[in-house]
Amino acid sequence: MTSQPNPFAPHWLIRDIVIASHRSAVGPGGLLFVGDSLVEGFYWNRIASLPVLNAGYSGIWTEALEPRVPLLLNSAEPSLAVLLVGTNDAKKDCSERSLDNVAEHFETIVSHFEAAAVPVIVMTPPPIERAKRLTSFYSPDAMASLRRRIVQIADGRAAAIVDLHGAFGDGEGAAREGITTDGVHLSVGAYRQLHDVLEATVGSVMMKKGQQ
Repeated sequence: MTSQPNPFAPHWLIRDIVIASHRSAVGPGGLLFVGDSLVEGFYWNRIASLPVLNAGYSGIWTEALEPRVPLLLNSAEPSLAVLLVGTNDAKKDCSERSLDNVAEHFETIVSHFEAAAVPVIVMTPPPIERAKRLTSFYSPDAMASLRRRIVQIADGRAAAIVDLHGAFGDGEGAAREGITTDGVHLSVGAYRQLHDVLEATVGSVMMKKGQQ
């Protein structure tokens, strides 16, 4: 995907500046929440007892996020991280070969957390809601395939895996009605649910860390 035009580059530059400015307020030892627009739209600044550094980049795909992760880990020095990326890799007409490439970059991202000794909670991209404005641009089959790959990569390596298909799905491969605003981006209610899931998951991971 590196050859495609990148209309998001100016926005990503702004996000780099915003993230750097927030980093000093969060300080070391916080929670690094990194990923795409689903992360950028997350509006809580604390999860469990940890301040959140929101490193979400609207429009970013896995390959483009990968080189940013070690830089963020080095500068933020988090005690825990959450990763949510992949939605923008599951576009319409996405091939299994391209998903193989996505999985390779996702595995590299996971290895960055391992190298930095930062436990990471891996979230699968949520399902697509039917019959909304952006629905036709994404592939439910590609999303399901990517979800399986992400779980396989994270199994035994992530501090926890949160499957958003289970949390937001209708049981038939799509999101429940009202989960998104446009087929992809989460509604206010879904963000509240995401917050509650993260609150419980982060709390559990921190408790296990304290017992080690």
